[in-house]
Amino acid sequence: MNTKKLFLTLFALFAGASSLIPAAAVAERDNGRDQFRQHESRTEQRDSRQTDTPQRVERQAPQRAERQAPQRAERQAPQRAERQAPQRVERQERREQRPAVVQQRTYEQRNSNMQERRHMESRRTFHIEPPRQIVRPGYYRHVPRNRYFMGIRIYRPYGYLYPGFGFYYSDNDAFRWLAFTALTLTIVDHLDEHQQRMHEQALIRATSAEVGDTLYWDDGHASGSVTVLYIGTDSRGREYREFRQTVSARGRTETSYGSAYLKRNGTWEVLESN
Repeated sequence: MNTKKLFLTLFALFAGASSLIPAAAVAERDNGRDQFRQHESRTEQRDSRQTDTPQRVERQAPQRAERQAPQRAERQAPQRAERQAPQRVERQERREQRPAVVQQRTYEQRNSNMQERRHMESRRTFHIEPPRQIVRPGYYRHVPRNRYFMGIRIYRPYGYLYPGFGFYYSDNDAFRWLAFTALTLTIVDHLDEHQQRMHEQALIRATSAEVGDTLYWDDGHASGSVTVLYIGTDSRGREYREFRQTVSARGRTETSYGSAYLKRNGTWEVLESN
C-alpha cells in the first residue's frame, strides 16, 4: 500500500510539473513578443520624429524670417532716422555757421580777411566823451616805453608815457586793456595826453561793441575812430575781435588794423597789428 501511494504521489507531481512548464514557456514567449512590438513601435516613432523635424524646421524657418523681417525693419528704420537726423542737422549747421579758428589761420590769411573788411559800412556810431569828473593823481612818475605789469607787456613806441590806459589812470585799474598799447600809430606823436587817452578809451569801448559799430572822438584839431570789423571765436572757444582804427591830426590821417582775443582771466591779448 505504501509503495502504491508513493507511486501515485510521484506520478501526480510529475504530471503537475509537466503541465506548468509549457504555461511558463508560453508566458515568456508572449512577454518577448510584447517587448519586441514595443521596441518596434518606439523605433518607428523615433524615425517619424527624425523625418518630421527637418520638415518642421524648413517650414518654420521662412515663416519666422518673414515675421521677424518686417518687425526688425520697422524697429531699425526709426532708429536710423533718429540717429541720422541730428547728424545731418549738425553737419548743415557746421557748414552754415563755421566759427573762426584763429589759431589755425596763417598771418597772410588773417591779413587778407582784414583787407576785405576795410570797406565795410558801420551800422552804428558812438561818440566818445571824457568823464565828467576826472580824478587824476596828483603826481605820477614817467614810465618806460617798454615794460611789464603782472605779466602783460606795455609798449608805447609813440606818444606820451603814462601809467594806465584810457581814462583809467593806474595800471591796476586798466589791467584788462593794457595790451592794447601795442595797437598804436605814429601819428600819436602829434596828440596831447588827453587826445591820446580819448583814442584809447575808444579802443576800450570797442571791446564791448557789436560788429560794424564805430566809436569816434574829436578834440580840437584831432579826431579818430575805432570800428569793430569781426567778432568770432578761436579753437579754444575764446572771443576774438578785429579792429580798424583811424587817427587824424594836423592834416594827416593814419589807419591801422589789429586783432586781439579775450583771455579767460578777463584781459585782452593783441595778436597782430598793421
